[in-house]
Amino acid sequence: MLARIRDDLDARPDAGAWIAAARTLSERLIISENAFYYFAELFTECLVLAASESDPELRRLRDEMEDIERAHGLRDDEYWHLDDAPDDWRVLNEAWDSRADAIVASHWRELGNADLADLLERSRSEFDRRTGQGRIDLWGEDDDTDEGPNQFGR
Repeated sequence: MLARIRDDLDARPDAGAWIAAARTLSERLIISENAFYYFAELFTECLVLAASESDPELRRLRDEMEDIERAHGLRDDEYWHLDDAPDDWRVLNEAWDSRADAIVASHWRELGNADLADLLERSRSEFDRRTGQGRIDLWGEDDDTDEGPNQFGR
């Protein structure tokens, strides 16, 4: 079911109804508040994907990052582990992440979810901790997860 929802969101990136449904489940104590945060992020991935092709700033940053990758001999299917990337690439990656977060926060505010946007903007690490805990609340502990990076690689 979740795969079908995500496929639908990839085809038409409008997460409002799904985020509202997850909030209702949280308010009715069917899922935890952290699980709501997890779903909100999960349902918004499609927005970041769409923005990565349409937002001029994200496209510029992506192109500059790819130029650095090619200059270092990486092929299209090769990527650095974040700690192994050169400093100039990491600076661009941080700018890309910040712009993507700003797009998501703006969208959440438009949907009436200022609480989500506020936490994302105030403390990305706390937001990531809560979404990570929400994933565990829903799916249980997973050796591969190990509270590591979320869907966005953070």
